Amino acid sequence: MSLSKKGLVLGAILGVVLAGCGSEEKASSKKVVKTIMSMDIDSLNPYKMVSSGTEEIMMNVFEGLVMPDVDGGLIPAVAKDYKISDDGLTYTFTIRDNIKFHNGNPLDVKDVEFSLRKMSGREGDTPAQAMFANIKDIKITGDNEVTVELSQPDSAFIYSMTEAIVPDENRDSLDKNPIGTGAFKVASYEKEQKLTLTKNDDYWGEKAKIDDVEVFVTPNAETAFLKLLSGEINMLPRVDSKRVNELKNFKTVSGAQNTVQLLALNNKFEPFSHKEVREAINLAVDKDAIIKNVMGGLGIKLETNMSPIMKKYCIENIGETRDIEKAKELLAKAGYSDLTFTVRVPSNYIMHVNTAQVIAEQLKEVGVTMNIETVEWATWLSDVYGGRKHEATIVGLTGKLDPYSILRRYVSDYPKNFYNYSNPEYDKLIAEAKLSPDENKRIENYKKAQEILRENHVAVYIMDPKLITAMDKNIEGFVYYPLSFINFAKLSIGE
Repeated sequence: MSLSKKGLVLGAILGVVLAGCGSEEKASSKKVVKTIMSMDIDSLNPYKMVSSGTEEIMMNVFEGLVMPDVDGGLIPAVAKDYKISDDGLTYTFTIRDNIKFHNGNPLDVKDVEFSLRKMSGREGDTPAQAMFANIKDIKITGDNEVTVELSQPDSAFIYSMTEAIVPDENRDSLDKNPIGTGAFKVASYEKEQKLTLTKNDDYWGEKAKIDDVEVFVTPNAETAFLKLLSGEINMLPRVDSKRVNELKNFKTVSGAQNTVQLLALNNKFEPFSHKEVREAINLAVDKDAIIKNVMGGLGIKLETNMSPIMKKYCIENIGETRDIEKAKELLAKAGYSDLTFTVRVPSNYIMHVNTAQVIAEQLKEVGVTMNIETVEWATWLSDVYGGRKHEATIVGLTGKLDPYSILRRYVSDYPKNFYNYSNPEYDKLIAEAKLSPDENKRIENYKKAQEILRENHVAVYIMDPKLITAMDKNIEGFVYYPLSFINFAKLSIGE
């Protein structure tokens, strides 16, 4: 081979090597947040999502006509504006221009009409939310305008408009092809392994500052913690408060989450059908000790099914205290001095498992045996939340933006009333609040409803546990919302 030919070959080889180095350098320069979720997402279809863990991640992919704000209000999203008629029956949405779906197609009013029909069950499905059954009509009333008419006024309806807007051409593939308008799109999904989101360069709003988000499904809390320490992930939500002192090389952020952790008692389970027994269990539980031992003091003590973060609607605490002797008296009076029951707890939530262990010890002091059965999240959803196959359970109820969505959980005919609670007076208060255009009336009713829950000891309301999130020190922009949502678009990674 001549010298000139050798030079050409060497140059070609060197070019390939340099090109390879360039691609590796480009790949390594990507700004990626790596985090975990304790259970897999329950659906790629936004109208079938159930768990708060799924919504927490997928709200980055899907957007509604409106979206939640950090302060608990609503801000425009797919709709740039909306108007509500004086009688509360008509909602007119003006759709934002120049929005593209993740598949590159432009969003138009037909997509909005289809999405509203889909979520309300008009496409042959079950409505995504019960309140959508109140929709009387959906009309396109202009080139960029959609009008929704309700059968009766519903003060909570606008909050449901955070439900996803999706393209009508994807109507047959919602379960396997997630296409939204959010700041991130789904790049890949390995069931029970990993979900990868990538930046949506065509996003209509403020674009994300990071390139990708990798979410690893990691049910075991200890494994998740070790992944953070080893650098396999760089953000860990829901850190055990007892482990914070091990995170000196990381940044930690804590905040209330508008969640209600409770020991839910099945009111149709014979002992718990008696108010005296429910009251005795309440009196035997030391909430302060739970907050201290399980959350390291990072929790807000509760007396009803609403967090004080909902300042306008939440009733004031009256300062309930533990009373062992009175608890014993009530149990004896009801004939259950040697009560034994089983609490079913989702195994993937270490906070709830730890809480169960503390409560079990506390109840021994009044002669009550509480056996603990840990179950997988899917089992909890089907058997407890859906099937009401439990005597008691410990869980956290996700925060909502409107009080109706929080308190309707106890209405007699609500499908997910897993407490099996029934009270006509309570039902009437909630129904009136939903229909009333008078905010003062709604506040009054919601507070009376909470007092009923407290006075009847429907459940043991423990705390709004403050979340602790740990992350690499160069990650900025993390904020808490009053509902489950990690807004990855606000995050940035410094040098």
